[in-house]
Amino acid sequence: MVPDMIQPIHTYLRPTDTLEDAARVMLETRFDVLPVGDEHGRLVGVFSRTSLYRMILEKVPSHSSIARYVKAEAVTTQLERLDQLTFEELERVIQNSQVGSSIIIDSERRIIGVLTKSRVVNALVESKNDLREQLEAILQSAKREAEPRGEGSLLADKAAAAQVHQATYHWEHILTRDKGMKQLIVAAQKAARRDTTILLRGESGTGKELFAHALHHTSKRAKGPFVTINCASVPEHLLEAEFFGYETGAFTGADRAGRMGKLELAHGGTLFLDEIGDMALHLQAKLLRVIEGKEFYRVGGTKPIRADVRIISATNAPLEEMISQKTFREELYYRLQVVTLSIPPLRARAGDILLLANAFIKQLNPILETAVTGIEESVQKVLYQYEWPGNIRQLRNVIERGMIMAEMGKISFADLPDDLLGKARDIHGKKVLQVAEKTELERALRETDGNKAKAARLLGISRSAFYEKLKKLKL
Repeated sequence: MVPDMIQPIHTYLRPTDTLEDAARVMLETRFDVLPVGDEHGRLVGVFSRTSLYRMILEKVPSHSSIARYVKAEAVTTQLERLDQLTFEELERVIQNSQVGSSIIIDSERRIIGVLTKSRVVNALVESKNDLREQLEAILQSAKREAEPRGEGSLLADKAAAAQVHQATYHWEHILTRDKGMKQLIVAAQKAARRDTTILLRGESGTGKELFAHALHHTSKRAKGPFVTINCASVPEHLLEAEFFGYETGAFTGADRAGRMGKLELAHGGTLFLDEIGDMALHLQAKLLRVIEGKEFYRVGGTKPIRADVRIISATNAPLEEMISQKTFREELYYRLQVVTLSIPPLRARAGDILLLANAFIKQLNPILETAVTGIEESVQKVLYQYEWPGNIRQLRNVIERGMIMAEMGKISFADLPDDLLGKARDIHGKKVLQVAEKTELERALRETDGNKAKAARLLGISRSAFYEKLKKLKL
């Protein structure tokens, strides 16, 4: 595990290298910290992105040596010691480093690689996931061995292999400062404790699935399975088999051993019907019978099966209009919405935008191996002004994209997608797209030490186009 965390170093700087050499290597490797070695490859210090910016700000000529800007007090870890260190000790080593990295060296101080905090965190997450999967596999195996074999054992094996999940999210995963959302969560927690149907309503991306997970966790069925069917993603001719399961030879292409449906797999737990508005009318009638009679038949089956499930459904469809158009059954609608929870769109709780955005940054930094610290104030205004038709899901995608583009520091205009910038209002009397373009040009110039030809290549445009943009933006 530990060797996998090390980022190998195939090239390193020497004290005699120039500012131009350092900038080029940083652009090629995307490292924030580069080891500096002597002619034998032994470590003498580190050169960081901060050192690079300092040289640029001091207007040091690009052919100047980096020697004066090399930090001699580099945090190092010997390769032989790595396997003896715990994850916590590795994290402490990196936290003690002013540059957030530790240079891996051998017994003769030769440079081997770099160990960053993001790689340690990623490895820790992966190890916990591996351990959890192993424990789950052991428990499942023990459970199967304890169960008597016989009729239906093949179907039981199919069920074990099927996509049956435990609920992942709790109420604390639903972040909000909004008074209305907090009241909605209180109401949802009350409803969760009662074994009744719940209908979640709201636009796409508002977090209906998170609510469904949290409702299951708070219910009496929390230890039971949490099974999901997306009624919009399964083809209509397969949805009935997916829902009820099927017997041997029920239709062409059916598994010879038959198959348990999601309804049967959810026995004793919760069945979450996402996009319920897309369910076919004939299947709506069968679902209504299940809710009322607690029994169903597999496709091609003659034996009734008891269904002890709690149904939570979700939709962004206008069910009332669909009822009047005879595309959704009125009696099913009333059965599903004993309790209705309407989740507001993100634009209706703008105070949560920055709360969520900063939470995404904290969550994604170790995954993306970025060092993003926040969002520029002018960009925050744009995020507030945007309507967010895709709601929280869209906000997360925008933040993730911005982090990939920024890599470190704060997310700027240049890191945002054009469709968001194009619809945003003007900032300080200037078009947002112009501000973003200016930021992007300035960043390219900084990264190339003011070399316009290199900056143009970095942006993927011709030199003449680059000069035209400079002129237009008065740079």
